[in-house]
Formats: sequence, C-alpha cells, structure tokens
Amino acid sequence: MSATTTEAPARPGGDGTDSAARSATRSLARTEAVRLLRHPAVLVAFALYAAQWAYSAYAGHDRYPVLQDEDRYTQPPLLLIAAGTLLAANLAALRPHRHGTDAMFDLLVLPPRRRTCAHLLSLLPLAALSAAVAGARTGYAVMQDGAVGSPSGAELATGPFVVLLSGAIGVLAARLVRSVAAGPLMVAGLGIVMVAGALQPRSDWRWWGLVAVEDENRAPLPSSLMHRPAGWHLLYLAALLALVAAVALLRSGRRVTTGLGAVTGLALALAVVAGCVQLRGVPDEVSRARAAAERAPSSQQVCGMRGPVDYCAFPEFADRSQQWAQVAEGIRRWVPKGAREKRYVVRQHLVPDLPAGGLVPPLPLESWAADDRAAGTPDALPVGTDWGTHSDVAGDRMLAFAASLAHRSVTRESSPAPEHGVVCRSRGVLTLWLAVRSTADTRAAYDSLAGRSFGGIMLNSFDADTGLGFNRREQGVVDALLRRDAADIGARVQRSWAELTAPSTTTDRAAALLGVPAPPPAPREDEGVCAV
Repeated sequence: MSATTTEAPARPGGDGTDSAARSATRSLARTEAVRLLRHPAVLVAFALYAAQWAYSAYAGHDRYPVLQDEDRYTQPPLLLIAAGTLLAANLAALRPHRHGTDAMFDLLVLPPRRRTCAHLLSLLPLAALSAAVAGARTGYAVMQDGAVGSPSGAELATGPFVVLLSGAIGVLAARLVRSVAAGPLMVAGLGIVMVAGALQPRSDWRWWGLVAVEDENRAPLPSSLMHRPAGWHLLYLAALLALVAAVALLRSGRRVTTGLGAVTGLALALAVVAGCVQLRGVPDEVSRARAAAERAPSSQQVCGMRGPVDYCAFPEFADRSQQWAQVAEGIRRWVPKGAREKRYVVRQHLVPDLPAGGLVPPLPLESWAADDRAAGTPDALPVGTDWGTHSDVAGDRMLAFAASLAHRSVTRESSPAPEHGVVCRSRGVLTLWLAVRSTADTRAAYDSLAGRSFGGIMLNSFDADTGLGFNRREQGVVDALLRRDAADIGARVQRSWAELTAPSTTTDRAAALLGVPAPPPAPREDEGVCAV
C-alpha cells in the first residue's frame, strides 16, 4: 500500500504567483483605506481641523496673508490629522491581536508581510486627502484681496508627508509592541518633540522633528531673504518614511533580502545626510542680503503711485500698497485740501531681527535716510512687512504706521524716523484720532491695544526702544471722540485745523473745539515728556 501526500494550497506572494499576491494586497489596502477614512480618530481630527480653519476665517486672521508664510502655517494644523492617522493605523494593524484572531489570520492566503504592506498602502488616500485640504486652504489664502507673496511647493508637501509618516509609525508600533497603549504613547512622544522644537524656534535642531516652527512674532520676510531648508526637510521625511516602512516589513517576518537591505541602508543614510544638512544654519550670502535689505532696501524694491502718494516695497509685497493707500486716504479725507502735501512717499523696511540676547537693536535711521536720498525719495515714511489684526503684534505695527502718517499730516515735519516721543496737547489728540479713524482695521487694532495698555499708549512699528506715544489725557479725549459720529468730528477738525495743529493748543482747548468734555488733569508723574 503506497502513502498519499496532499500539498498545502499555495499562498500568493509565497509559493504562488506574484500577480495574485499583488492583487490581493491591493484589495486589502483598499478595504483598510476605507476603514481608516471612517475611523473615529480620523473623523474627529478632520473635524477639529475644520473648526480651527473656520474660526481663523471668522476672526479675520486670513485677510492679509503672506503666502511664503502661509505655506508653512498649513503644517501645524495637519498634526491633528497626523495624530488621528497614527492612532487609527495602529489599531488597524493590531486588529487581529485585539480580536484574538491571530491564529486564523495565519491561515489566510496573505502572509504577514503582505498584510503589513497593505496597511502601509492604505495610508495613501488619507495623505492625498490631507494634501487636498492643505491645497484648499492655501488656495483660499491666495484668493484673498490682501494676499501677497508666493507659496513653496516643498512647504505645502510637508504636511501630507507628515500624515503619511505618522500612519507608518503607527503600523510599525503595532509590529513592535502588541499593545493598544503603544499608539497613544507614540503620539505623546512625538508631541513632546514638537513642543520642545516650538519652544526653540531659532534652533536648527528643531528641523529634526516633524515640522519646524518659526518665531511667529517676527515680521514676514521676502522669500529670497528667508532660510528654511524645506526641500531637505521633505527629503528627510521621505527617508524616514522609507526607513519606517522597511523596518515594519522586516518585523513582519520578511527575510532580509538584498533589495530590502539596500532600501533600509539607503533610507538611513539619506535621513542622516538630510538631517545634518538642515543644521547648517543661515548661509552667509543670505545673511549679507538681509543686512543689505535692512540698511538700504531701495535697490531691491519697486515703486508705484496710488493717488498722490508713492509706495515703494519689495516686489512680493508690492500689492500691500493697496492697504497702505487705504490708511493714507482715510487720514487725508479729514485734512483740509490746502494742508495736504503735494508729494508723499512711503518706503517698506524690514523689522531688524531680535538678537539672541533679547536687546532691541537701534534702527539704522541714518542709513535709511541716506538710501532714501540716493533713491530720489528723501524723507520717505517707513512701513514694515507685517499687516492686519491677526495678532496683537501685527495690529500694533499697523496702527503705528497709521499714526506716523497722521503725525506727518498734523506736524508737517519731514523727519523719516518713526520715533517722535510723546505727542501731547492738541496735536496728540488729532494725530491719534486720525490714525484710529483711518480704517476699520486700525480701529480694531486700537481697541485691542487700549485694552492692554495703562497710563497712555505707545505705538511702535519696528520693535525699537522708543516709539510714538500718547498720554492718558489725550487718549481720553480720543476715546470720547470715537463715541461720536465720525462725520461730525471730521467737519469740526477741518473747520479748526489751523488751531488744532498749532503746537501751543492745549488738550482742553482741543476737546472744546471738537465738542467733547476734557478729562480731569492727570498727576504730573503720570504724564510723559512731550516731544519738542
């Protein structure tokens, strides 16, 4: 009697055909992708992202975007989706273990390595959706009337890559530790790394995290003067993704073949190289270009006239002159025709970078004046690159620019410096009222600043150690004027312009001319020293 042998069914990807294995892997990947998109952690993450975007749009934070900054602003919100993806992918890869069906899955035609590959492929639709969301948000910013600059493709691709990498980390965690606690712990660990990088926005080491944040209180820069190795960071993330995927496949029981070993080694080498390149710091040529732009920007700028005013700006910020012109016209509409200047020039300047010691550097006013004379625009009024009410800092700088314009109209002084000291008496009242009333944005900025100030206010466009100040009495008169009809006050201003702009006119007299009660006299120690 002869013995009979029965052969086990062939597994695709094992002893079966490669085409059947690939087809089965793709089918499983599609199924897992649908499950990921429906997972509560992912749905909650997208809901939080949408809520954050809606609040930003409702609050007006996106009205004046600088697109070379907006591209990186898409990255931190996508960390919410990255966290949800990591948790969902980890739970999906642990499903057989959580349900106690490991032994049953071992009998399936797909071996563990193929199932791991399917889980990794299932992340692609979610990454594509994240890219679509980031693209939609950038497109929304581009369509704003106040948008300036241009976004970077590498910066926009970083967020979706982080989502993809986070999901792969979740799959790897499931292959390393068979516990549902691994996913939340991994999210917490990556969160700690991100917070540590955010606390050191000037450190080059922050680039070794998922995203690299900047000091958001710093004014925007032209893209040619920025230094963000976004391309190298994207390569760094791609190398980490390949490394994580390769290790996950190795942990799934795949033997170390020549191809997989080469991929793992190459990914590790690329991650190390790209990570080290990111630590090089600001190149010397960029530092020299920044210094030149800070001290003598006219050679790098374009100029254009809007009404009776010439506006000179860095090319990427040229369209910002629309908002500057609105402020100028808002001030000039209350100035009598005979008192308006025939020629008026506004030149954009960079806010000097705050050094590591924290001491505010003095403004290069002599260099600015010499540059203006060489460009044929002497006595140009300076304006920064920040604009809008999306932050207190930007709003304060915007209001300070409006005050400098108003001060020029009131005093007819030709000094280009934005620092004039404390403006007292009637001139202080008129200057502050003109600045605040120029646009709705300057009014909102004033309301914000007034709520944060005590004993008067100080306006500063360039983070210098002095600024344009107003005492509490003059501010009190302006507060009373703001509660009155603007047209009525404007008519009074035009009728009494000569007396209101006289240096000797007192605050009490200004209040009487404008039809509001004067505040009680303030103690001498509460009043600042008036500028000469």
